[in-house]
Amino acid sequence: MSAENQKSSGEQLLLRLQRGTPFIKVKEEQRKTHERTFCVNKEATMLSYRPSKKGWKARYMVEDIKEVRVGHETDTFKARHTFPKETCFSVIIGVNNKSLNLVARSAEEAKAWVEGLKYAMAHSKAIDIHKQQQIWIRDYFLKADTNKDGTLDFDECFKLLNKMNMKIDRSHAKKLFKEADARKSETASGKIVENRLDIDEFVEFYRKITDRTELKEVFNKYSGDDDYWTAAEFMKFMHESQKRVDVKEEWCLSVIDKYEQKELCKQKRILSYDGFVLFMLGPNGLLFNPFHNTIYQDMTQPLTHYFIASSHNTYLMHDQLRGPSSTEAYIKCLQKGCRCVELDVWDGPDNDPVVYHGHTLTSKILFRDIIEVVNKYAFVASEYPVILSLENHCSVPQQQVMADIMQQILGDKIYKEPVKTEDTIPPSPTDLKGKILIKGKKLKVEDEGDGDVSDEDEAADIENIEDEEVRKQMESSKKKKFLSIFSGRNVSSAAIQHESKKLKLAKDLSLLVTLCKSVHFHNFKESAQKYKFYEMSSFGESKAVELAKSHGEQYNEHNKKFLSRTYPAGWRTNSSNYNPCSLWNAGCAIVALNYQTHGEEMDLYLGKFKQNGNCGYILKPVFMRKEGVTFDPEKPGDQYKSKLKIKIISGQQLPKPKGSKEIIDPFVKVTLHGVFQEQEDKTEVVENNGFNPHWNHEMEFDVKVPELSLLRFTVYDYDMSTKNDFIGQYTIPVTSMQLGYHHVHLVSKKGVSLSPASIFVHIMMSATS
Repeated sequence: MSAENQKSSGEQLLLRLQRGTPFIKVKEEQRKTHERTFCVNKEATMLSYRPSKKGWKARYMVEDIKEVRVGHETDTFKARHTFPKETCFSVIIGVNNKSLNLVARSAEEAKAWVEGLKYAMAHSKAIDIHKQQQIWIRDYFLKADTNKDGTLDFDECFKLLNKMNMKIDRSHAKKLFKEADARKSETASGKIVENRLDIDEFVEFYRKITDRTELKEVFNKYSGDDDYWTAAEFMKFMHESQKRVDVKEEWCLSVIDKYEQKELCKQKRILSYDGFVLFMLGPNGLLFNPFHNTIYQDMTQPLTHYFIASSHNTYLMHDQLRGPSSTEAYIKCLQKGCRCVELDVWDGPDNDPVVYHGHTLTSKILFRDIIEVVNKYAFVASEYPVILSLENHCSVPQQQVMADIMQQILGDKIYKEPVKTEDTIPPSPTDLKGKILIKGKKLKVEDEGDGDVSDEDEAADIENIEDEEVRKQMESSKKKKFLSIFSGRNVSSAAIQHESKKLKLAKDLSLLVTLCKSVHFHNFKESAQKYKFYEMSSFGESKAVELAKSHGEQYNEHNKKFLSRTYPAGWRTNSSNYNPCSLWNAGCAIVALNYQTHGEEMDLYLGKFKQNGNCGYILKPVFMRKEGVTFDPEKPGDQYKSKLKIKIISGQQLPKPKGSKEIIDPFVKVTLHGVFQEQEDKTEVVENNGFNPHWNHEMEFDVKVPELSLLRFTVYDYDMSTKNDFIGQYTIPVTSMQLGYHHVHLVSKKGVSLSPASIFVHIMMSATS
């Protein structure tokens, strides 16, 4: 089908979706089902359903839809198999993978909606910045238009400004309202009214109120005596202010063609102030370097030369004691670019292995279901290799089942190439594209059948667990496991202790382990002498942090040649995380965190892996790769030092904390994470202005090692009597920042975009002697 025909077909589908279709809406937690009519709006930017008591919450932005799944592909449908597979589909929404599980009246109807929603998703991504801003403003208008007549009077507009966190002088707002009320408005019923704004007039009213004086100052600095930029003036701005000396006049002209809205300016090939504002809201006006959204690093070096995005206890949705397990957790991780996921595998009923947090009360999921999810989603976000980190606690028969399941489902995706005796370094991410590596214990080559290996049980790490009930449960579970092995045998307790550290390993499962053989770490001298390049060790948090602090240089040397995996301490029963920076500083490749737990540590993690196209692999700095070059994070040396200067200029449309009705009093805290102690600075508080606060606050940081440093911007609502409320944050690698004037787009605690909320900053960085 030609592109033109595809577009025509897609638009026909959108018309069908706009008319609305009744579906059965299915929820796992409720045994009842409800019929709801779903539709998309005229612009194909919003999905909504009726009837609903949720009001605005019954609407979802199409740009937030991550995926549309056909059939029984969610936990909800898997738990309720009563509907024909061909009539079922699920809409996956937002960072938390919320699912709308829908049943159509026919397979044809389900197929039309699946294809129509996919077309709407592609259409949403293609919308330009100017249109996106219009849509956002229109959404607010629709919320305020409670009587649905298509207009708002001044009082309604003024109240809406308050909801949008704007505090503005009433008389000034009245003046701008009258200017925007340029024509008589016609209500939805056809009645002509005055002193009311329709939706287009409200957009104009909003734009007048949101005029950016700080951007105007930047524009005027380079516009000379007129009110536009020539290509030469544009190029001067990019060279002097933005430090983009690579920019040529042709590039500036292409930007003018893209962002200029006025036809006369386009014809004259000049940029107006309005065009400049749109440019500054686009990729080149954001702090994150758009080039780093691509895979720009060398991907042909040995696997050990990369930091690898890795998840701990991947199957868990919440805490490690009683929380639910779900295949959805694997989908979320893989969609975020995670390249190493963990499976704690135990014997299950009917000879079907299960995954859960051993010795605890967490729920169980089938090993088979996880492998099916891995097969489907492993290479959706990144084509580079995925590591399955197996914590194997199964009997030999169920280990055989594990091997069979992986062979049947993953097939040739599993990397099974035997290690050659002449090899001394592992393959590269490029060599391993589309491959799945199995990490686990491995038998010796001379072992002809099943054999014994050491059993290092991360799940049984019960040290410092405060919950007495859970600790007793874990201890009892371990004791029963080992007593069953020695039932009826006259052996000493010492022998039981010795044997309990061993695991009988199935030969077929051992054969699937090639480049990631798990071995116990004793010391750096022994590993340097005895480790093979394909052998790797796991380190609990306390051990890893201690080694990084006391033996940082040796740890880095070890990690040039071998993969190291670190994981959170066993006492973190609420699935909290440790700060990953100190372990990256020591060169650890696989620093595993609980992806399900939001907070500063996960912000740092996701912030670091934004670079290199979010492919899950980041090339380590040269001093962490090159032979003969040593690096101690406790004593990095002045050759790695830089000076970072930041000016926090202003904020734009900062949201209120959830449940708050008051205008916020915002301030910005900036924290530098990396080598040595954290540094931080913060602006003063601006009272009663979440709409366009101005700080103009300058701060400086001494960056010890830019390649290992992360900058975290956090906006808070100041509260004198209670804890300051978190508004939003943004974390970025220092080496991924663009210099000059840029916007920092904020995200919520859960990583959801708060667009159009942003802060406007100026960044300068220079090397120091």
